[in-house]
Amino acid sequence: MVLPSIFDTNQPDVISQSLVHWMREQEIALRDGYRLFRGYYRGEQKSLVTDRMKEFIKQELTFRDNFCDVVVDVMAERLNVLGFDSGGNDELSQLMWEWWQQNRMDLTQKIVHTEAIMLGDAYVMVDWDGENSHPRFQYQDPEMMLAHYNSGTRRLDMISKKWVEQPTLDDPKLTRLNLYYPDRIEKYAERSGTWRQYQDEGEESWPTPWVNKQGRPLGIPVFHFKNRALSDDYGSSELADIIPLQDLLNKTLIDLTQVMDVQAFRQRWTLGIIPPAQFDVTPGAVWSLTADNEGGAQVGEFEGASTEGILRVMETLIQHIAGQSRTPQHLFHISGNYPSGEALKTAEAGLVKKVEERQVNFGNAWEDMMQMAVKLDILYGSGSDANLESILSTSWDDPETRNELQMLQGLQIKLELGVTKHQIYRELGYTQVQVDQMDIDREEERMSETNIGAEILRNFNAGEI
Repeated sequence: MVLPSIFDTNQPDVISQSLVHWMREQEIALRDGYRLFRGYYRGEQKSLVTDRMKEFIKQELTFRDNFCDVVVDVMAERLNVLGFDSGGNDELSQLMWEWWQQNRMDLTQKIVHTEAIMLGDAYVMVDWDGENSHPRFQYQDPEMMLAHYNSGTRRLDMISKKWVEQPTLDDPKLTRLNLYYPDRIEKYAERSGTWRQYQDEGEESWPTPWVNKQGRPLGIPVFHFKNRALSDDYGSSELADIIPLQDLLNKTLIDLTQVMDVQAFRQRWTLGIIPPAQFDVTPGAVWSLTADNEGGAQVGEFEGASTEGILRVMETLIQHIAGQSRTPQHLFHISGNYPSGEALKTAEAGLVKKVEERQVNFGNAWEDMMQMAVKLDILYGSGSDANLESILSTSWDDPETRNELQMLQGLQIKLELGVTKHQIYRELGYTQVQVDQMDIDREEERMSETNIGAEILRNFNAGEI
């Protein structure tokens, strides 16, 4: 089915402009949220402080103890793609891993996972790198993207990308808009408030066809990574429920600083005495005080205020952040005690469950991306149509913190019970491609050792040894 464009040259321009206005409103709403979450992750959290505090903290408005980055990073660090299995098609698995490495996805995947967890959404675009003859994977800034889901099927109708070309003296500001449909890419540009169809240099037709050799749609080439994906069109940031607690923690930290500055030290007082211009508080100093009347002169001091209560409140807030985000408390370094064994496994159970859920959601998006790469390899490269029949699955690193000795002892017991070596390797985190390569290496080593033994025997029989 050919989906209609949001721009129809047969309709009055006011309709197109109203649709663009709706997209702009959606874009602004999402961008505001993205910028809020990104700012809190980076520690850009504003808290009002008193003039007195400004004097010694040397800052105008900001004073924070940031834990938002911990909540995000602890999850993202445990999401690590190891490879892609293709249901026994080892050659395809190896090829996909080569594409992954050629695109330096070890870094890009960390960006994608971090942004999806932090903002709620991340996007990756796939096209063909004609110069190097392989699929190209490119991360896309979520602030430029809108995902348009069908309200009936809940599937993507298209994805739009809007950005501003860098203006030059000869070429003033130009706003670009690309609409990525399953069967085509429509390109538009706006200058001085009017949208027009746009073609990049070298393009001969509009819109740009996006079909295979048989004329069938290739599919939308942009892939949406949604965090905590439910039935909504967009994902949810892990920081959405943490920000109020972070604000309260910052406020409590300011209160602590205020108490330490004003009330934590003992304050001295006099009654019926003319005080000196300044009290000498050096060791061994003697104060000479003059009473302003006969009798009733007194001196004393107020006890310093305790900060214990505020410190307990801060620790409680950090515990709430840990509980709300299911982040193990020892990763916030509250007490300095690091659990081990079963205690560690219990402490990390909530975090591991969250990561495993993201592995399912993000893994589906990575698999769809690789499926598109396979299609482009068939269209532009030397790929075989048979590769489309392979069922792809993403291999992930184990999200649990492992006790290496206990893990190896457990695997040894499994091996003795008859579990195959290949399964043991998979549980160790090796991909199928790596397992196959180990089999090849092991056979080559065996043949090499056999050849060395035969050579020694020949030399012995010849009397050379």
